[in-house]
Amino acid sequence: MNELIDTTEMYLRTIFELEEEGVVPLRARIAERLQQSGPTVSQTVARMERDNLLVVAGDRHLELTEHGRELAIAVMRKHRLAERLLVDVIGLEWEHVHAEACRWEHVMSEAVERKLVKLLNYPTTSPYGNPIPGLDKLGVGGEPAPPAEPDLVRLDEVARNGGGTVQI
Repeated sequence: MNELIDTTEMYLRTIFELEEEGVVPLRARIAERLQQSGPTVSQTVARMERDNLLVVAGDRHLELTEHGRELAIAVMRKHRLAERLLVDVIGLEWEHVHAEACRWEHVMSEAVERKLVKLLNYPTTSPYGNPIPGLDKLGVGGEPAPPAEPDLVRLDEVARNGGGTVQI
């Protein structure tokens, strides 16, 4: 993907994250999060408004349009599925997971997303516990498969639910 598309996707994801965190999405917050200058952010926001991805409200906060929200959800879904793959399957060190997932979110197709959902046993959250949005849009039904043996529990479930003993 080219720089322009990557930038747009990063802005969409950042606005979505700010909303999830209960932070009013302003250009200044995007500049802080993405470490970009005010003029750069203003220029990109103007382009995104022109492309009907967002609107700048009267109080200057940013609101995603319906189309912008759909794209933001898709980018966030790819990002969180990538995080899940990087932690659960690849075993990447935690300090590298977010940055690596930022790279993957721009190149992952929906076909790969559908395969990942199945491979990862239908996850609903990222390894950080954040919900994976828009899974229903992939048309992949299913529930996590039960453990092969009743006594066995996935390690990520132990981490989420607490307790348990790891036996090697």
